[in-house]
Amino acid sequence: MAPFAIRLQRGPLTLDVDRRGAVVTGFTWNQPGGLSFPLMRSAENYAGNPLTASCFPLVPFGNRVAGNHFSIADRTYDFTPNQPWDRHYLHGDGWLSEWSVTLATDTQINLALSHKAATGRPYGYDARIIYELTRDGALAVGIEVRNCGTAPLPFGLGLHPYFPLTPQTELRAPAEAFFAEEADFLPGLRSAVPLDLDFVQSRALPRRWINNGFTGWTGDARIAWPDRGLALSIAADTAFRDYFVFMSDKTFEPDFAGDYFCFEPMTHQANGHHLANLGGLMLLAPGDALQSRVLFTPEETLT
Repeated sequence: MAPFAIRLQRGPLTLDVDRRGAVVTGFTWNQPGGLSFPLMRSAENYAGNPLTASCFPLVPFGNRVAGNHFSIADRTYDFTPNQPWDRHYLHGDGWLSEWSVTLATDTQINLALSHKAATGRPYGYDARIIYELTRDGALAVGIEVRNCGTAPLPFGLGLHPYFPLTPQTELRAPAEAFFAEEADFLPGLRSAVPLDLDFVQSRALPRRWINNGFTGWTGDARIAWPDRGLALSIAADTAFRDYFVFMSDKTFEPDFAGDYFCFEPMTHQANGHHLANLGGLMLLAPGDALQSRVLFTPEETLT
């Protein structure tokens, strides 16, 4: 395995983690007889680029900040874009940083990151993430971020998993409202959830470009692959009231094979820095921390 990679194994589950970005590079259900199925997108082409991984953390917040700036307490903070293809600073720093391993066993890995504020990167923080394959046959992911700066700042957390998209894939994820997409991938106004994106009941995902935030989430979701006889339940703690759904297309990604989609649990709304009540972001004073946890539980289903 690569020098940055660690494998966890428990029962039928295997988890591969890379400390570059604290990313998951494989989450697999292994069946007797040698058959295996990815529960998150297989990262066969992963070579350190988190955009080709199976999942990466969102810290100190997720998505974009309009105009690459925001103001708190009469002080303005600016961001420098961190992707050549996007004019906005995207998804924080954690996914692009090298983390330290603080604990590694056969079933658990703990990683830590200390990020110093700099020009275009105004957040100073300590973060940690724990990946554990539990005795109950689940993947537990715990994330924490602590403000190590000198002033209160709005923080949020999230996960950016890529899931396999098969011909029969369905999603259930009840939400109260939806944000349309505007220019530069930014969210628009809050509105009613469109019928083809209403996942209050399990339904197939539309095969088209999707890049939208949802709010008023219950923290409960389920992805089903009836054609594989598998499902994955997602249980997020009460900090998670929002999620994002992303489906690529060939205009954005010429090599897109229609074989994955993203369901991203988040503790806040995209562009929350410019929204009332900070869109769910938590204003952390220096030394204060935000913690959250998500549980991914696979199950075999009748076909």
